[in-house]
Amino acid sequence: MSNYLLEIGVEEFPAKFIKPTQRQFNNLIDKFLKENNYTYESLTINSTPRRFAILVEGIEPLEENSVEKIKGPSKKIAFDEEGNPTRALEGFMKSKNIDLSDIVYEEIGGVEYIFANIKNETKDIKEVLKKEIPNTIKSISNPRQMRWGGKNLRFLRPIRWIVSLLDDEILSFDLEGIRVSNITKGHRTLGSNAIEINSIDEYKEKLAENYVIISEEERRSMILKGINRLAKEKGGNYHEDEDLLEELININEYPTPFIGEINNEYLALPKEVIVTPMKDHQRYYPVEDDNGDLLPFFIAVRNGDSKGISNVVEGNKKVLIARLEDAKFFYEKDISIPLEDYVPELEHLGYHEGLGNMLDKTHRLMKLVESIGRDFGCGNEVKDIAKRAAYLSKADLVTNTVIEFTELQGVMGKIFAEHSGENPLVAKAIEEQYMPVKSGGELPSTTSGILLSIADKIDNIAGLYSQGIEVTGSQDMYGQRRAVLGIINILLKNKIKVSLRDIIKDALYNYVENFGETFDYNEVTDKIEAFISARLKNLMLDEGYRYDIIDSVLAVYNDDVCEAYGKVKFFDEMAKNKHQFDANVEKFVRIVNISQKAENTDINEEFLLEEDKAIYEEIAVLDKFDKLYNESKYTDAFMIITDIAKSLNNYLDNTLIMAEDENVKKNRLSIVKTVSDRIMRMFNPIEIVR
Repeated sequence: MSNYLLEIGVEEFPAKFIKPTQRQFNNLIDKFLKENNYTYESLTINSTPRRFAILVEGIEPLEENSVEKIKGPSKKIAFDEEGNPTRALEGFMKSKNIDLSDIVYEEIGGVEYIFANIKNETKDIKEVLKKEIPNTIKSISNPRQMRWGGKNLRFLRPIRWIVSLLDDEILSFDLEGIRVSNITKGHRTLGSNAIEINSIDEYKEKLAENYVIISEEERRSMILKGINRLAKEKGGNYHEDEDLLEELININEYPTPFIGEINNEYLALPKEVIVTPMKDHQRYYPVEDDNGDLLPFFIAVRNGDSKGISNVVEGNKKVLIARLEDAKFFYEKDISIPLEDYVPELEHLGYHEGLGNMLDKTHRLMKLVESIGRDFGCGNEVKDIAKRAAYLSKADLVTNTVIEFTELQGVMGKIFAEHSGENPLVAKAIEEQYMPVKSGGELPSTTSGILLSIADKIDNIAGLYSQGIEVTGSQDMYGQRRAVLGIINILLKNKIKVSLRDIIKDALYNYVENFGETFDYNEVTDKIEAFISARLKNLMLDEGYRYDIIDSVLAVYNDDVCEAYGKVKFFDEMAKNKHQFDANVEKFVRIVNISQKAENTDINEEFLLEEDKAIYEEIAVLDKFDKLYNESKYTDAFMIITDIAKSLNNYLDNTLIMAEDENVKKNRLSIVKTVSDRIMRMFNPIEIVR
């Protein structure tokens, strides 16, 4: 078995791209090792801002030489009438690098197929790594990659050195002249600029001697222990924030936490106004007491040791005080004016080119919360609260505090609304309109907040799509994917069954009414609905549901997110009894396929023959199915349709559906279609992989 260490030394790598880059390295290395017939015990990737360290342990070939049997086209289509290879066979042989002497024939299900026995010769691991590691590095993709030093290679930050060791020996390869050796670098200011690594085992230790803690978990532990100890010494607790912790891990090679103190006068400001400059602008942890109230301290993390730490504390304190002074000045100025008085100023704040200003958006939101509230069956009081919140929802965008600290949009709106004497539910809805602010984030908790949040998101999507600004590939500069996921999660959490198509149409109509926009109304509606459906599919795939079950449900998607999700969850559970589920699906598929020959579901009792009457009487219980299905009682509904499908299949086995008498034939096809239509309400069984 072999071990391989690869270190890619870079200029300071942006923290938010470290994890995605690690995932790419992991997937690419795993892929090329398997493709070259190698296995491994572990693949570990650690990173600091200046390096990616990849360690693959226990590399060994699966077999020295293996033979893989590859199935090709059927013999019938592999040769023409004169016995010459067809394009189908030629394409197969070319793709596998074989000729006619390498093919054999095997019979499957009474049909002869072409097969080829492909010998996979295992290449030496040195040759594999020399070829694949440069390709892997070149394959890494991140936004706004750069080139440097006249190289064609693109990477997010310039690569300055590479360490490549296979079983403690330097494994050199060519990457546009970048030095590949056993020489690495320590901490930029505290460590050596040339550290010789003579064995993989000493790599971690030698870096630590030069103030680089390569293990992310160790850096995490150093930070958490340090900030927790410092906070406890002041009788408090640090303000937990996983995102901030991840960022600090990824921007420090040798983290050293320290604590500083601020004047008590700043604690008179709203907590959010203090926390935002600390966390979002300076990467500091606020310190709280056991009740969650702020204490006059902050905790930061230095990329270095504790030498001269008092100077570092004073420097950071001066920077934070300046930010807090700004916040105090802006807040005191803004709070002196009622929130409502800021609304007219929204006319001077642009929303998006071609879509008016923020005052126009405010008016659209007021209409949307009214129509969505009606769709949800909300009472007038809730709708009135939502409309008032919609009117004030964007007012804080023109306040000095939010202009300076944009992260506080909505939060300051709530604070200003409360200070202005607005209904607490109005203030809460203003804050909740942007929820969730991140993946897995908190969702709106009030009905008026739900209405405003959905209205704000669907208005954004409708406006952008009406302008032809659609999400394609990885491009989503306006956060439309996040907005759609927000809508989906809100509906799912609150079990809200509603037609999204109606909401989309209302949102688009507001733009037509507002600006007289001209676009294909139905086409844009279809595109938005397809976009939402695609995000719902991805959400369910991420949660581990079977892709074919998702496809079968979405094939009959009626724009009700909760219904689609509920059915996928139900069928995924049913499919765990594979034998029974597949047997039922087989019956359903037969019914659906035959029903395609039917014109309608009209059954004329006059033309029912004796053999038709039993099944006709049995399908009368489909009214009960409809009631149960509409109540989302899928288990009971499925039992009914399963029993009927079983009886109908017996009927099909013993009855000639395509009877010579046209009226009898139409009747029998209508019976089949009546059942098929109920099956297709639940899912399309043809999509299920058996």
